[in-house]
Amino acid sequence: MEVKFNPNQLKKARLMRGLSMTELAAKSSLSRESISKYELGATKPRGESILKLANALKFPVYFFGKPDIVIPMGTVFFRSQAASTNKLREMQKIRLELAAQSLLYISKYIKLPKLNIPEPLNLKIEKITPEIIQRLASKTRKMWQLGNGPIKNLTNVMEANGIIITETTMHSEKMDAVSTCINDVPLIALTDNNESVMRRRFNLAHELGHILLHNNVENIFDLNNNKYKNLLEKQANQFASYFLIPDESFIDYLVSGSMNFFRQAKLYWNVSIAALIYKANELHLLSENQYIYLQKQISKKHWRKHEPDDNKLPQEHPSIFKTALDMLLDANLVTKQDLISVSGLPIEELEAIFRTSFIEDNINMSTKPYLRLVK
Repeated sequence: MEVKFNPNQLKKARLMRGLSMTELAAKSSLSRESISKYELGATKPRGESILKLANALKFPVYFFGKPDIVIPMGTVFFRSQAASTNKLREMQKIRLELAAQSLLYISKYIKLPKLNIPEPLNLKIEKITPEIIQRLASKTRKMWQLGNGPIKNLTNVMEANGIIITETTMHSEKMDAVSTCINDVPLIALTDNNESVMRRRFNLAHELGHILLHNNVENIFDLNNNKYKNLLEKQANQFASYFLIPDESFIDYLVSGSMNFFRQAKLYWNVSIAALIYKANELHLLSENQYIYLQKQISKKHWRKHEPDDNKLPQEHPSIFKTALDMLLDANLVTKQDLISVSGLPIEELEAIFRTSFIEDNINMSTKPYLRLVK
């Protein structure tokens, strides 16, 4: 029996699971040499071997027979790139590609929100000044009619203006958001790392900064040295700070430099204590001694990763994919089983992207016994 097999699909599944060939060999009871030949296309695995690979990688068998889909992706930007490893970046990049495939699928049926963003810059990194970044952040706020106060739900605002956001099954404390453009449509993939709503909002604003500031960057890893990579991240952080906390409004708001005040300000601006203190220091609203004291307090209280009141605001979740799927289901244009079959993705990945259950729909209805009343 002829079994369809695409070596690129095997490599993609392996990289998404973060496994080396040696590790996959151990999990699948196949030799590393065999897996290497399968991925190179030098040897085609038998059906039994594909089953072993599918079980080890937790992918549907038919995923490995799907043809290549060319995704027109732009530059991929990684949040926390300094802390993450190549393996983690590759794992999330594959998930980004899979989300992009789902985006292309639903966009065949549904017209997505029109992209409404300022013209991205076309400047070299070293030519981008804080003044340029601030003007761009202000222009974005004006286009989106946000005023100068706190942004209530940043995720919804970005989606309403044509930026596609998705969640993934990626679990890592060292990896946050990843972004790219698909046919000039910005796509941001979030990592499932139990982040606070404040951290998620800053991550989204940071990625928006990359989208608007760094259109001229073709590949972040082509940059000559860490100096430019660090500058890239600093500029995206500056954009996020200007965008989430406009200078003039924050200056008027700040009436104290105490930690208690910053704790209250956190719940007003929906931004972390650390980001607010950084902002106040950048605006020279704190003395050097105040700033040092506040930083020591954050370290002493172990607030670098988790701050007080993180759970007082509900987490923001994207809704575009779920809303689109609900529309398609209501119109009887597709079924969840169609999506499972077309994508070939693991159920948990589909559930992360579309934020709905696929478990019950993964049952082949034709295998159920047909019963009827006779009396």
